[in-house]
Amino acid sequence: MTLAKRLIPIFCTALLASACSTPNTSSRFVVEPPSESQIETSVKEQVALTLNAFTPVAGQALPNNSVVEAYQARAYNPIWIQDKTINMSIYKLVDILEQSHSHGLNPIHYHTQIIQEYLALKSPTPQQLAEMDVIATISLSSYAHDLSNGRYEPQLIDPNWQLDAPNNNWKELLLLNSATDMVNSLPLLAPRSPQYQVLQKWLVYYQDLASKEQDIQVKPGVPLSIGDTGPRVAQLRARLVQLGDIRFSTRKINEEEFDQRLKAALIRFQNRHHITADGSAGSKTIRMLNVPLKTRAKQIAYNLERWRWLPSELEPNRVWVDLTNYTLDMYLNDEHTSMKVVIGKANRKTPVFKGLMTYMVVNPTWRVPHRIARENLLPKLQQDPNYLSKHGYKLYAHWGIAAKELDPTQINWKAISEDKLSYRFEQEPDEGNALGQFKFMFPNKNEIYLHDTPARHLFRETNRAFSSGCVRLEKPMAFAEAITKSSKKETDMLKDPSNEKDTVITLPTYLPVYLVYFTVVPNANGMLEFRDDIYDRDRLMEEAMGYKAFTPRESI
Repeated sequence: MTLAKRLIPIFCTALLASACSTPNTSSRFVVEPPSESQIETSVKEQVALTLNAFTPVAGQALPNNSVVEAYQARAYNPIWIQDKTINMSIYKLVDILEQSHSHGLNPIHYHTQIIQEYLALKSPTPQQLAEMDVIATISLSSYAHDLSNGRYEPQLIDPNWQLDAPNNNWKELLLLNSATDMVNSLPLLAPRSPQYQVLQKWLVYYQDLASKEQDIQVKPGVPLSIGDTGPRVAQLRARLVQLGDIRFSTRKINEEEFDQRLKAALIRFQNRHHITADGSAGSKTIRMLNVPLKTRAKQIAYNLERWRWLPSELEPNRVWVDLTNYTLDMYLNDEHTSMKVVIGKANRKTPVFKGLMTYMVVNPTWRVPHRIARENLLPKLQQDPNYLSKHGYKLYAHWGIAAKELDPTQINWKAISEDKLSYRFEQEPDEGNALGQFKFMFPNKNEIYLHDTPARHLFRETNRAFSSGCVRLEKPMAFAEAITKSSKKETDMLKDPSNEKDTVITLPTYLPVYLVYFTVVPNANGMLEFRDDIYDRDRLMEEAMGYKAFTPRESI
């Protein structure tokens, strides 16, 4: 008999029973209870069967071995039934799972309706009790995993997303003494970051608001600014109240008048949406104002999942490259400093990953990566064979140590295709070197690092995605001094870096480096900041998660 056919009678029994009776939590006491040995025998039989039947609906597959190990550790005693009585904690578990939407997860993935059908049975058989026990444990395990590590596999969503730091805290929960301890420990598995907690509260706000109110839309038209009057101004004011940029007040005002209070609120809105904060509602501002609440809820959910891919605890000393904010934040010895950065262009995305910075190079020679040589240098050489000498480059026959230096003017560059380019290009240290005076290294397979740049004008731009993937620093000297501060030798060396040529400095303390990507973050005032999705990664999240911004009364 197939697995599906074996399960059909089980679930039909549950559904028929629930259709003929009203669920009542008092039914947790089993009528004519079966013996404990009967239940234990059924649990052992049902573990493998039910695990195969209840594979995850979507997302990252849960390692089923953890559920098996949990039962093996208990000699297949049921987890949710003690003294022939269903433990009340299973009802609390169902409540928690039904609220999983508040973390951007979907309750349907945790089989709550099926568990409730079993709980509604007035006289469940040993087999039905065993099935319920195993399904509840699978649901607990799946939710514990998803809340702790994230539900989805980041690299299956985006190969350039390489930051995934799973932990085993959720597995340890399965080995606690009782079901009550397990359920009570579930909320502790969520990321403890204050940013996550604020995002999670805002998600609940947007979900509740979307379920209770219609989106207030501002009718497109001519820009609105201070002094304007009319119904569109009233729409603007009402939308800013709905989004939290204006606190509701009983003070009597002319809702159709664009006054200073409305301008200040609009500036707050523009700042947290990375729009030019001029206090005027032009077409871009109105377009942002009219983004539906449900769409915003989805964006928040994507970013909650991204937080779950990070380590459960971040190191107190770290370098944090915030790609969507074009900034580097350095947390060192209880001090926080920040500077602007330039990141990879849309067609040369800076990947998301974690590295360990171990050394820096003063006045580095730049060995041009293959991709940049093929895509940048070769076309320029095909136009001008003297390009290398004009810009301080040397040419070598190959990438080996003993490669012979060549004269680039003696090579027919037009006859060389990208896939046949095998030369090594090096740019000597000087004021025009693409790496500037400093290169900060955290070895990784992406060949990404932080560095100085002679193109200082780019830091005046608002959107700074101009590099070939590496991260350029606004204040490289200050950064170098900060990370070598505890070593007098290295600090002295930096007093006049122009005297040092291609010098490697080992850092006195290695520093973790995070390159992260968030499109929604809390700002300093606790309001949400919605950023441009510069690498179009939210669309990939939506495709992978199949997500709609459901409310407590909806599911996918």
